[in-house]
Amino acid sequence: MGHSHSVLHSHHKHNKEKKPDQSKMTGSRVWVITGASSGFGLELAKVIASHGDRVIATSRNPKKLTGLPEGITAAHLDQNEPLPQIQAAMKDIINIHGTVDIVVANAGYVQTGTVEESSPEETLKQYQANVFGPINVYRAILPHMREKRSGTLVTFGSIGAWFSINSCNLYNSSKAAIRNLSLGLAEEIKPFGIRHTLIEPGFFRTALLKPGQNMTNTDNTRIADYAEMNKNAKAAFDSWDGKQPGDPHKGAAILYDVITSTGVAEGRELPSFMPLGSDSIAEIKKDAQAVIDSINAWESIASKSDFTG
Repeated sequence: MGHSHSVLHSHHKHNKEKKPDQSKMTGSRVWVITGASSGFGLELAKVIASHGDRVIATSRNPKKLTGLPEGITAAHLDQNEPLPQIQAAMKDIINIHGTVDIVVANAGYVQTGTVEESSPEETLKQYQANVFGPINVYRAILPHMREKRSGTLVTFGSIGAWFSINSCNLYNSSKAAIRNLSLGLAEEIKPFGIRHTLIEPGFFRTALLKPGQNMTNTDNTRIADYAEMNKNAKAAFDSWDGKQPGDPHKGAAILYDVITSTGVAEGRELPSFMPLGSDSIAEIKKDAQAVIDSINAWESIASKSDFTG
C-alpha cells in the first residue's frame, strides 16, 4: 500500500460497534457518482447498474444525462458550488432514495499551461474542481454515513500525483493534494465504519484529452519564453489521445469488483489506494523508487541535523 501511516491503524482496532456495511450487501447499494455525464464516471455508472445496484449519476447539467440504462437516475450536484448548495443537493438525494452507501468523487478537469503564466484565478479554479470540490462532497455526505456507521468513499486521483509534466503542473499538483488529503481523511473516518479508497488511474481512452472536452488552456496569458514548452506539451497530449492503453469498460468493471469485494477482488479488503492500469503501476513504482534512491543518496548528510546525545 502507498499509505505509510500504518501506525495510526492500531488506534482504531478497539472500535467494534459497527452496523452492517450496506456496501457489501448485494443489490441494496445506492451509489452517487460525480461528473457522471461522460468518460469514466458514466462507464462506471453503467457497470454498477448492470449488477442491479442503484446509481445516482450527478452532473452540473443533468440534462446531458440522456438515454440512461435502467437503474441510473440523473441528478444535479455541482461540486464547485458553495458547500450549503452541495449539502442541499445531497440531502435531496438522500430524501428521494432513502440512503447513500457509496460516493465516487470522479469529477475534475485538466488545466494546461506553465505555473508562471497561469493566473491565480485559473490556479484556484483547478484546485476547486480537483481538491476543494470533492472534499465538500464528502462533507455533505459524511454526517449521513456517520449516523448509520457505514459507507464507502471512492476518490479518483491520478497517476499524475506522482510526477511533474511541463505545462500541466496545476493538474498534477492538485492530484497530489487530493491524494494526501483523502488518505488523511480515510484515517479520520475509519472509527465510524466508513471506508475509503483512492484510485489512481493511468491513461484511459476517454475524452479527457480531446480539445474542448475536459482540458482548459491559458491562451490568454501565454508568455513567449514558454511557447516551445507549451507547443511540445500540446503535441504530446494530441499524440496520446486515442492511443491511451486503458480500456474504460474494463477499468470500471475492475473498480466495481474492488469496491464491493466481489469478482476479481472476491474476499479482498478495500485497498487504501490502488493504481489502475499497467502504465500507472509502472510509473508509480518508478517514482517511488526514485524517492527511495534520493533519500539513500542524502541520508548521511540529512541525518546530521538531529540533536546528539
